[in-house]
This record gives sequence, C-alpha cells and structure tokens, in this order.
Amino acid sequence: MKPIKPISGRRAGAFLVLALAVSAVSAHHAGTAYEQGKRVELKGTVSKFEFVNPHAYVYFIVQDAKGGQQPWRCELSASATLARLGWTKSTFVVGQKVTFKGAPGKNEENVCVLNSFVFENGQELSAREDFTKGGPNPVATLAKSTARPARLANGRPNLAGPWLSGAFAARGRGVGGPPGGGPGGPPGGPAGGARGGGGMEVTAAGAAAGASYQQPFDDPAIKCDIGNIIFGWSHDGHVNEIVQNDKQILLKYGYMDFVRTIYLDQAEHPKNIVPSRGGHSIGKWDGDVLVVDTIGLSPGVINPMAGVMSSGQMHYVERFTLDPAAGTLTHEWTGTDPLYLKSSISGRDVSTISAEPFVPYNCTELSGKNNMRTKN
Repeated sequence: MKPIKPISGRRAGAFLVLALAVSAVSAHHAGTAYEQGKRVELKGTVSKFEFVNPHAYVYFIVQDAKGGQQPWRCELSASATLARLGWTKSTFVVGQKVTFKGAPGKNEENVCVLNSFVFENGQELSAREDFTKGGPNPVATLAKSTARPARLANGRPNLAGPWLSGAFAARGRGVGGPPGGGPGGPPGGPAGGARGGGGMEVTAAGAAAGASYQQPFDDPAIKCDIGNIIFGWSHDGHVNEIVQNDKQILLKYGYMDFVRTIYLDQAEHPKNIVPSRGGHSIGKWDGDVLVVDTIGLSPGVINPMAGVMSSGQMHYVERFTLDPAAGTLTHEWTGTDPLYLKSSISGRDVSTISAEPFVPYNCTELSGKNNMRTKN
C-alpha cells in the first residue's frame, strides 16, 4: 500500500494561486456593490478590525475639513483567505494611522472596498498581498504532512482528510467553452437574455425566477448560505474535510460550515424528501470512482455572481476521483434542471491534500446597508 504524499512545490502553488485569484475577483460584494469606476483615498485612525468570514472589515475615523470625525469601514477578502497571506487579527490595531485606498459603496455612505493601504512609514500594500511583503507565498500553507495510506482497510480509495479546494467553474453543456475563470458572465433573466453565467441557457421559468435577483442584495452569502452544493465546495479556496466510513461519507465544507451526508448503504432515494440546501445524496463506487446522485434540493442560485437560479427539480451527479500519486481529488459534476435550464450544465474542480487543517468558518456577515435594498 503506497502512501499519498502531500502536493508541494510549483504544482501546489498553482492550485492555490488559482483558488486565491478566483476569490479576489468573485468576492460576493465587491463586484457590484461598489462604484468600481470611482476611487477614494482616506487618511484615518483605526477604531476596529473585524477579522471574520465571509469578509473582513477595517473600521476607522476620518477627520473632515471642519474638524469633525467621520466613521468609515472598508471591506476586505475573507479572513480565511487573508490568513494564508500572513494576515492576522493584529494586522490593523486600534489607534493606528493608515491611508486607505478603495472604491466607494453604491448604497451607503462612508463605506468602501479596500484596494490598498499605506502605513505611516510609507509602506503600501495591496489588500490581497502577502502581509509579510515577501511576495505571495501560497506554498507555505502546504508544508510537509504525514504520509497517509492510499486505501482504507475495506479496500476503497482513502478520500478522508483535509482538502484544499480548487476553483469553481461551470458551463452549459454544448453551449460554452471549457470551464475556467470561476463565476462570471452576464446575469440571468431579461438582462442576459436566455443565457446565464458561464454559457448556461435558462428557460422562460428560469428567466422569470432570476428577474428580481440582484447580487448585491440577494447573494446567499449575505445570509451565510452556501448557495448550492457545487459552488460552496470550491468557493474561495477553503480547506474542506472528508470523513469516510463503510456506510457514509461526510463532506464538511470549509465555506459556511455546511455539512453533507452521502449515504453508501442506500440503493434508492426516499420517496418523501424534505427539500434542503444539501438535498439527499446516494453514493456508490464505480471501480475507484465515487459517484454521487443528489436530488431533493431546495431552490437556490447556481452562480451567485451571475444570478442563474436553480429550482427544486435540480439533479446533480458528481464523480470524485483520487490520484494517490499526485495527492489530488478531482470533482466532476453534471446538473440538470428541466424547469429552469434548457440543457445540462457541467464542471470540475481539483483539490489537493492540505497540511493546513480544516477550521470552522464561523460566518459573521457585516455588510450592512450597502447590501440591503432601500426604498426609492
């Protein structure tokens, strides 16, 4: 029985860099809740730093021209993402004088998304840069770990343990190019015609369901919700954990603390399933590939950034394939929703064995009025 070695070096860096890059461009607030064409530069004194998920916030006081004090806050990436770049709860401390540069909020005054900041000594850092100023160092989180067996005692592939998730990508089968780049594309509904994000073509019912969806206000993350089982598994490059035994497999998501149960001892789905975000999943082994069939899902959003919706008729089939030599887990999936989608959608992501442990997400949403609908 050959042990699995944790991936390292350039290959490990490539996977994590991709995950972090997608995280940077797909932040659930920054894309549309801020005036990206405008810039603010503010000299302030730090009053609080909330190092939390899904977005950290730095609070500070700005003195205006009349001598008054204006409270501001600026949004950053998730603390879990920033921590891999050397950030800590003490990156900003109360009383610290910092110049903040960013884009202002669309729906609330005195709020911004942070692009960069400058300390009193003149050192300027990007809001997504390695805080140690040694350059991005994603490989550091993939240090050597104890070798593990490739198979369990029952002979099945050993999927258990912490996995650093890869990038989310989805496409409509036959209508889009190869998966890549993460969430994006035009919104679903009337604004996007019959096509949603990633080449997904929606039905009239799907367009109607997405017509009122507005990402700054309706993104599931604002309610500490994963959105759907596929997006949540790979979003933001978190460390997920798999717990495996003969009868079931638990998928513990590093995003939003969501947990799915895959039943290995059930041949059929129950007749009366109470719809839920995770639905009901049955798994079976096709050789060394774990095939998972899931139904009973509650209506949700396939792509929170593009606003492509899913109905209670969504049906996912997933395939998990372990590469013991490379220490990778490939997750391929296909989804069909005859009510909202004109054709099936599919995608894949690749996770790597992680020396970084699984940690609770502890969602603390602090977006405030900038992500709330206001009356005209």
